[in-house]
Amino acid sequence: MKVTKDTKIVEILRENTEAITVIAAINKHFKKLNNPVLRKVLAPRVKVKDAAKIGNISSNEFLKHLENAGFQVEYEEENTAQNQTKNNPINLDKEKTVVLDVRPTIQAGNDPFSEIMQAIKNLEDDGTLEVINVFEPTPLIHILQEKGYHCQTKKVASEEYHTFFKKSIPTSHQEIISELPIQEGSFEEKLVSFGENLKEIDVRHLEMPEPMVSILKEIDSLPEGYVLLVHHKKIPQFLLPELKSRNYTWMHKEIGPRKTDLLIFKAD
Repeated sequence: MKVTKDTKIVEILRENTEAITVIAAINKHFKKLNNPVLRKVLAPRVKVKDAAKIGNISSNEFLKHLENAGFQVEYEEENTAQNQTKNNPINLDKEKTVVLDVRPTIQAGNDPFSEIMQAIKNLEDDGTLEVINVFEPTPLIHILQEKGYHCQTKKVASEEYHTFFKKSIPTSHQEIISELPIQEGSFEEKLVSFGENLKEIDVRHLEMPEPMVSILKEIDSLPEGYVLLVHHKKIPQFLLPELKSRNYTWMHKEIGPRKTDLLIFKAD
């Protein structure tokens, strides 16, 4: 396998699971990848160049560590400009801004991802979340941009970054559903069409972000021609863009209060 600045971390780990130890040792900020939940959510999104930016090193320095670990690498040309995270201007309203300082969480050796996602979940439609971190949270920015958030980062000091997240437009369930691929035909007909090629999970008992993590784990190992039947409490808004980006389509059926079934399968 040849690794470049555009290779995703998940591809490196699939090639050699021991690479996580090498990456975690490069910089203290990479130790978070030892957390399996965070790794499952972020690794498919984070490229070498993104990880290098988090660690405040060049892509070539990151690649050098991988080369020393036995990977074949392709270095970036020295005169190539480093890719910058796309930041969109945000009109800040201090009265509607929620400040979340995750530096104590990181310094304690814990993962702030769930804390941030809970704050996003509780954010009002016209509110802004200000996250104070020790680095620019590039993977988080990628995830939330895909979910319709504007993002803006200000570097205050060498290890103090303020990143602002604001919903671009308040989005309803129906607006989200209309923008994503939904298979035609009835739920029951589609389920029957897969015959015995079925995997089934129940995530109703799990707390955020575990339902999404569990579903993504299942579809990563879903055999060709199979469908995943998910018993959920609701239509999972954060999951749907992930399914679209991975070329999966889906159907849903509301069974009753706090119970919605989903069928997830590869798009044609």
